[in-house]
Amino acid sequence: MFPGRPFDGRLGSPEPSGGIWPFLGRDRELLVVLDAVGRAEPGSVVISGAPGVGRTRLAQEAVRAAQRAGRHTEWVTCTREIAAIPLCALAHLLPVAGATDPAAAWQALASALQPSERGPALVGIDDAHLLDDLSAALVHRLVLTRTASVVLTVRSGAPAPDSVAALWKDGLARRIELAPLTRAQVERLLTAVLAGTVDSRTCEYLWQTSSGAALFLHELVAAGHETGRFRKARGVWRWQGRLVLTQRLTEVVQAQLGELDPAARSAAELLAIANQLDLGDLVGLASPDVVAGLERRGIVVTEQVPGGSEARLAQPLHKEVLCTRTPQAEAEQLRHRLARTACIRRWTRENPVRIAELLLVLGEHVEPAVLARAALQANAMSDHELAERLARAALGFEAGGLASVALAEALRWQGRHDEAERVAVDALPLADTEDHRARLATTRALTQFFGLGRVDDALTSLGRGGRAATAVRAVLQYFAGRPEESVRLASSAPSTEGSGGWLRLWESLASAFGLCALGRGDESLAAVARGWAAFGECTADPELSITRTMLRHAELGGLLLTGRIREAETVAAEQHRATMAQAPSACDAMGGLALGLAALASGLPSAAARWLTEAAARLADSDPIGCAPLCLAKLVETHVVLRDDRAGEQVLAEIVASDRPVLGGFAPHLHLARAWSSARADGLDVGAEAALRAVSSAAGAGQRLAEAEALHTAARLGRAADVAERLGELAARVDGHLVVLFAEHARAIVDGSGDALDGVAERFESLGARLLAADAAAQAARLHQRARHQRKASTSTARATRLARAAGGAWTPALDQLNPPSLTKREHEIAVLAAAGTSNLDIARKLVLSVRTVETHLAHVYDKLGINSRAALRQALEAEG
Repeated sequence: MFPGRPFDGRLGSPEPSGGIWPFLGRDRELLVVLDAVGRAEPGSVVISGAPGVGRTRLAQEAVRAAQRAGRHTEWVTCTREIAAIPLCALAHLLPVAGATDPAAAWQALASALQPSERGPALVGIDDAHLLDDLSAALVHRLVLTRTASVVLTVRSGAPAPDSVAALWKDGLARRIELAPLTRAQVERLLTAVLAGTVDSRTCEYLWQTSSGAALFLHELVAAGHETGRFRKARGVWRWQGRLVLTQRLTEVVQAQLGELDPAARSAAELLAIANQLDLGDLVGLASPDVVAGLERRGIVVTEQVPGGSEARLAQPLHKEVLCTRTPQAEAEQLRHRLARTACIRRWTRENPVRIAELLLVLGEHVEPAVLARAALQANAMSDHELAERLARAALGFEAGGLASVALAEALRWQGRHDEAERVAVDALPLADTEDHRARLATTRALTQFFGLGRVDDALTSLGRGGRAATAVRAVLQYFAGRPEESVRLASSAPSTEGSGGWLRLWESLASAFGLCALGRGDESLAAVARGWAAFGECTADPELSITRTMLRHAELGGLLLTGRIREAETVAAEQHRATMAQAPSACDAMGGLALGLAALASGLPSAAARWLTEAAARLADSDPIGCAPLCLAKLVETHVVLRDDRAGEQVLAEIVASDRPVLGGFAPHLHLARAWSSARADGLDVGAEAALRAVSSAAGAGQRLAEAEALHTAARLGRAADVAERLGELAARVDGHLVVLFAEHARAIVDGSGDALDGVAERFESLGARLLAADAAAQAARLHQRARHQRKASTSTARATRLARAAGGAWTPALDQLNPPSLTKREHEIAVLAAAGTSNLDIARKLVLSVRTVETHLAHVYDKLGINSRAALRQALEAEG
């Protein structure tokens, strides 16, 4: 928009494909603006916010709403360049060119903004803090006299003419502060713009990098498209690699940053290189006035930390642009100035990963041991790309030792298993301590086991002696599909009291995994608790990323086993949030997998499909604990339940075609995936046979939990008589409610007891297993119908229908046979009136019926919906419709 050109109604900025981004996430704010300016009487509102948060777009939406209502609208854009020219911003509203007489200008403005029969005129004024004094005075009078409605935007913290500031200070206009977009709003906006699922790490990255500013978000997406960093892969939009600044993005950020004098620019460049500094050190490098000026402009922010205050750049994109545009010679001088500050020296000693980028460019001025320690910390924070760079830098100065361990771990997490193996092999002859040899052996074994699929070689790499090797071997035995051996090895060690945290952590992991697979859920969760306690002692040990990931996976398994499904959902959500707070890594996939498994267990297949699809895309890059087959198997099941047969077949074909090894611990789940796919494509008998193969696979490995799940699947696919007895045996040996309910479900099917199935459905629902509850209720409805118990059949049908709808219209064999009775048009009409509280007499008068007829219709409604009172009618109608 330019002075002299009214707003033409086109909103927002074009996205890379040339379209217009939708207006999302600001509905509440728009209602506030329209409430102020959209009435019959003129009103005014001031929209304030940081640069790029969407002030202009919100004002444009209000103007567009007035245009649609047929009102006269005008648009004014203010800039620094025209602020020095009196009335230039309002020139297109003043017929007398160059008028500088205030009285004449006011008369011209008032004449140009006469109300119409549709309401008062509406003027949008963008960046009103840049108005010249005469224009500001006219706008103030426009608001004061209520000649027209006015919506103004101003930049938070920017000085404004007194006449503009008086609008909100004197209560003449309502002021609203527009906050940056939240993460949820960013995800919603990106999903709408891209018409597809956006990877959660990508949403996190774009939200953080844009600081929630809609302008920067738009430009980042455009830059990502242009440079190939942002693209769709395996059905998910993902950002891959580091940001590459395009010319347009650089210009937009530079324009928002504004002009800086040499002293201010130098201070900003220091923060860009260091990421953060103690406020006192920054003031010492610059000056109090310079730092205060940067704070006032919103370029620098400070925050209180233990021991003082720290300063950093407010916008991540400012850092990117400043670092790119700082001449190399100048940057070198700035880095050496930083190296002499007290806070940098302190962090080098205490927390080197915090200033890792600075340490890397200081080169020979940093001790190799510091770089190695920073590499270990980076791995612990899941920043494996940074860990690789730090470890290689340390090894470049012949650091040896744990730098080799850190490098091997970093490579393995990035899916570069052959390189990780070579690093570990080359480092073994140089290991000069028992601890170093043990760490290398562990790292190498994990690479061989999870990355290269060489299970026997991995167990051999650990050697036969030593408690540490035994603990790690015990964990690997679980993933190999031998949970009893895992528990035996973990319990064979002497008391863990007084032993190191690292050792107790691995022993707790082995116990947690093995006990869960054996169905001893309570003991498994106790082992998880011991593992977390030990984890807290391992602040900088290698392999913290994998042990943290394993602990979370074991905890989720224990909760699902014991039927604590809602708690499992909470734990999965917490895991995902914690993962997003760390650097991008394969942990992202495990966070998505946890959410997917929890959603599937709770009977929310649509949510499960979203998370499992994201996890599968990430696991294709790097699979730290061999969970890709589990993820894909559950994704097949999810697609089948959602009736997406083609997608399920594609994922199943991917499993078959994959050359990645399937660990024994996950093998039964592949049989179950085939069972669900076959049940849809080839019939229940074929599906049930595949489920029984899963039973044999799990039983042969002593995996009671997997066996119980496979047995229950077979029962749901029509083979309850074949599996009920074995499920009963397992229920007596397994902790928690879930397997007990599996057994009761199968027994009720065999006994043909609708009442028992109703009880099972109620208990499944109380656990949070909605889809299993729907299955049991649907089976109960069929039995009640056969027995001609219509009221019971209707109640069971209503429950099954409600739960199936909550699950997104899911498919199962039982639900496929459900035939919920529908209300006739007259029954629905009467039911709606009754649910609204209308008496039978008033319904009869309104519809010209007898009261007896109304009562008869309501009785039929109650029977069909499985209810017996008006109190339940509204809820039943909502579920039915």
